[in-house]
Amino acid sequence: MTDASIYTLKADRCELVVDAAHGASLTSFRWRKPDGDWFEILHACPPAQVALTGGSFIMAPFANRLDAGRFLNADGPVEVPLNRPEQNMALHGFSRDRAWQVIEVTENTLTLADDFTHEAIPFAYRLVQHISIGADGAELSLTLTNTANRTLPYGMGFHPWFRKEDETWLNFDAEIGFGRDQRGLPTEPVPANRGLDFAHGLDTSKMPWFDGHFSEWAPRQAIVEWRRAGVSMTLSATGALTNLHVYVPDDRPILCVEPVSHVPDVHSRRELARYGDLEWLAPGETITGSMVLRFS
Repeated sequence: MTDASIYTLKADRCELVVDAAHGASLTSFRWRKPDGDWFEILHACPPAQVALTGGSFIMAPFANRLDAGRFLNADGPVEVPLNRPEQNMALHGFSRDRAWQVIEVTENTLTLADDFTHEAIPFAYRLVQHISIGADGAELSLTLTNTANRTLPYGMGFHPWFRKEDETWLNFDAEIGFGRDQRGLPTEPVPANRGLDFAHGLDTSKMPWFDGHFSEWAPRQAIVEWRRAGVSMTLSATGALTNLHVYVPDDRPILCVEPVSHVPDVHSRRELARYGDLEWLAPGETITGSMVLRFS
């Protein structure tokens, strides 16, 4: 039986699968190489398992970690539920766990929306994702509109879990990295090339465990090369997605390269706001951003 919430987009050498019922997340994205072989770009996962085993999901109305699930806004404290209670943390926002409405679908495009409201959460927003694929890549665009009756700080980002195998290289330029505390929250800004230097390319399959945030990411491109397979991908970001977060576990065959709009927990770490801040949206105001993937 076919799952009505699963949508497959096709365009020549690309095939992308979206699970509308679970965060409008990607469960598979593959590209057919010139020799005819299919290459899976993402670490594929079954439906309902995105953010647990692979795929790619959306983070909104904040990206990555929010300490204690609370912060002070101009009009008082804001609290959200903890979904990582063992760390006293709210993680990755709310939209990744929800069923999205499909607005429009063609063979190679898909538009979906999440109208988020919750009686116990101050945030309310409409988040629209438009996905378009072509012969050698895809563009995933987000538009987030504040539908609450108060001004609130919003952020967003993409969290792709790319496949990692022997000789999977990552290269990008950024000026600023960050120290991190025991729970992975950012501390002081440091030069991005202190320690691991991605500007000269690193083989992530040989790296130790790594979880780091980067600011002043320019020209907002990252290149992933699967050298054994002869496949290269350029990831680029536009709009509000000014920063990059990189996660390289050493116990799973995945590599996360995440374009995001702000520093983790910048809600409370205002001294880091200059390195990637939230957008304080009045009711009806909007932010946009996109992630573009191109293969060769």
